[in-house]
Amino acid sequence: MQTVKCFHLTTVIGGALALSACQVETSSNELKEVQNTVQTETTQTPLIKSVSSYSKPNIIILLADDLGWADLGFRGSDIETPHIDRLAREGLTLNRFYSMPICTPTRSALMTARDPMKLGTIYAGFQPWQNGGVSPEEHFMPQSFQAAGYQTAMIGKWHLGHTFEPLVPTSRGFDHFFGHLNTQVDYYDYTVAKGYDLQENGASVQRPETYATDVHAEESVRYLTELRDPDKPFFMYVPFLAPHAPMQAPKALEDKYKSRPNRPFTKRTYAAMVDSLDQAVGRILETLDAQGLTDNTLIFFFSDNGGLEAFGADNGPYRGGKLQTFEGGIRVNAVMRWPEHIVAGSSTDDVVSVLDIFPTFTQAAGISMGSSKQLDGQKRWDAIMNSGEDPRSGDLYFASNSPIFNKYHLSVMEEKWKLVQIIDHQSQSTEVENFLFDLPNDPGEANNLAQSNPAQVKRMAEKIRIWRSKHPINGVRVALSPHPGWRAPLDYAKTVVPADQIQEEGYDTYVSGMRAKILQKRHTDKGVITYE
Repeated sequence: MQTVKCFHLTTVIGGALALSACQVETSSNELKEVQNTVQTETTQTPLIKSVSSYSKPNIIILLADDLGWADLGFRGSDIETPHIDRLAREGLTLNRFYSMPICTPTRSALMTARDPMKLGTIYAGFQPWQNGGVSPEEHFMPQSFQAAGYQTAMIGKWHLGHTFEPLVPTSRGFDHFFGHLNTQVDYYDYTVAKGYDLQENGASVQRPETYATDVHAEESVRYLTELRDPDKPFFMYVPFLAPHAPMQAPKALEDKYKSRPNRPFTKRTYAAMVDSLDQAVGRILETLDAQGLTDNTLIFFFSDNGGLEAFGADNGPYRGGKLQTFEGGIRVNAVMRWPEHIVAGSSTDDVVSVLDIFPTFTQAAGISMGSSKQLDGQKRWDAIMNSGEDPRSGDLYFASNSPIFNKYHLSVMEEKWKLVQIIDHQSQSTEVENFLFDLPNDPGEANNLAQSNPAQVKRMAEKIRIWRSKHPINGVRVALSPHPGWRAPLDYAKTVVPADQIQEEGYDTYVSGMRAKILQKRHTDKGVITYE
C-alpha cells in the first residue's frame, strides 16, 4: 500500500471551487495505476459539490489544553481516544503544526493571526490578579465570520482578558459565550483562587457536581440542537479545560486506567482526563451526524501546547514539553476534517502555525478578513492540501517566561536551523544556554550543534533579540503569585467593568507624544512604549 502524503482538496476562495492535483508517493509504474484509479474514482464519485449547491461551511475549532503528542490512540497511546482518532481517520493529520508553548500566547495568535510578541501576550498566561488582555484594537477571528453572516459561539476557557467588558468573548465577536474567563478552573466547583468562574453571556450559572468536560460537551450539543439558527452557517469555538491542571477526573474513568501509576506523575488521572475529552468530542461529532451537518462542517482539533510530563503527559519522541520551546512544547497534535473537501486518512508534513488558522480558515470559507493591522499568519489552505508545494515563508518564533520569574525560553525556527535559548536573569548576572539543531535531520533535538556552529548561533540570536524588542514594555509576564493586596472576587462574571464605565482609549493617553518618544529612545530595544 502506498503512502499518500496529502492530496485532492477543493480550494475555496471567494466562493469559487477548484480541484487540486493528487500526489502519491510510489514507484513510476504504480503511480500510473494509482492515478488511473483516482481519476476513475473522481469521475464515478464526485468529491465536491457543484458550485450551484455550495454553501459556506460551518467551522468548529476544538482546542485541547496541555495534550501530549503521544497521548492519542492513533499515536499509539493506551489512552482510548476513538473519536479524535476518527477525525484523523476521516480527515487530514498535520504532522508539523506549531502552537506556542503556553496557553494565552496560543489563544491570542489563534484569534488575531498576529504575533503574540507584538500583542504583549507572548511570555505568560493572564492570571486572575492581572487586569490585562488582548487590546480591544485587535480584530478577532469570529468578528470576520460574524461580518460574513455567521452565527458565532464559544464554549469553554477564554484566558484572553477578564476584567473589562471590551476584553471578554461577547465583545470579541462571539454571539454566545458559555464558560470560564480564567484558567486553572476547578473541574467540579468551577472556582479559581476561590472565586466562582462559570457563566453564560455575562450571567453566572450553576452546574453543581458536574464534571467540567461533561459540561462543555452538554453545552456544545445544546448550542447545536437548540440555540443556533439552522438557516445560517455557524462558527463554534470549544476550548476545553482538559487535560490542564488541576488534575481531576471522574473515579470511574480513573479506575479504567488503574494500571497506570499516579505517583510520581498523575498518569492515571491524566489518562482519564484525556478519555473524558475524547468522549466530549464524540458527543459533538454524533450531534453533527444526527443533524446531517457532518459533510459541510470543517472541524479543526489541536492542542494549545505540548503536555506537561509532571502531570502525566507524553510528548515522545520530541524533546521537552509545555513551557519550553523545544519541539515537545510547541509541535502539537492537529487534525482537520471536512468530508466534502478533505480526503480521509491524508497527512501533511508542511509547516503550519497557529498564526495561520485565521487567514487559512477565512480562505477556506471564502470570506474576507476584517483585520486592518499587519498580520503574521499566512494563508496555508492550498499548501497543506498539496504537500510540499508551498513551503511556509519566513521564520517562526516561540517564547515562554513561565513558570520562573525572569527566566526565558526562546527559539527561532528557520527552514533548516532551529536555535533554542534559555536566558536566566539572576540578581547580578545573566546565564545563556544555546541549543542549535538541524531540525529536518534531528526532529528529536538530540544533537546540540551550537559549539561547532558559532556563526549560526550569533546570527540567529540576533534575530531573537530584534524580535523581542517588539514586546510592549508592560506586556504580561509571569506572575504566579498575586500582589499582597489582591483579593479574588466572589464571582468573576459579576466583577467585569462595563464598557460605559471605562475610557475608550488605552494607556497611550498617559504616555504619548514627545514623552513617549523620549522614553522609547531611552529604552532602546527593551520594548515598545506606545502600542501599535
